[in-house]
Amino acid sequence: MKKLYYIEQETFLRDMVEGLCKQNSDFECYTTDEGRESLYFFNDLKPDFILIDWATIAEYQEKLLVELNSVTQIPFGLTIDPQVQVPKPWQERATLILDKPLEAKSLLKKVFP
Repeated sequence: MKKLYYIEQETFLRDMVEGLCKQNSDFECYTTDEGRESLYFFNDLKPDFILIDWATIAEYQEKLLVELNSVTQIPFGLTIDPQVQVPKPWQERATLILDKPLEAKSLLKKVFP
């Protein structure tokens, strides 16, 4: 079973991703509207992938990147508005960058190819 940890402030997007995972017994999804102090969850849940909404974490992105760099074995991706420029350290570390709006039918295939 593949585990996804999703950080997103928008409830409907969290609900959408949770619903996609529930439709397939191969996926398990954990979501939060707040990405601060997430290192504990990364270590405890050991997700196979972390999906992060840039707008949700922009104000504390430097601290979160430090936490992500301490769990380099876990790949992560970003969801961004197309006009937003993500800082270079994030671009280099992210294994996937998805433009919003997200396409529900192909999301899990992009996260877990």
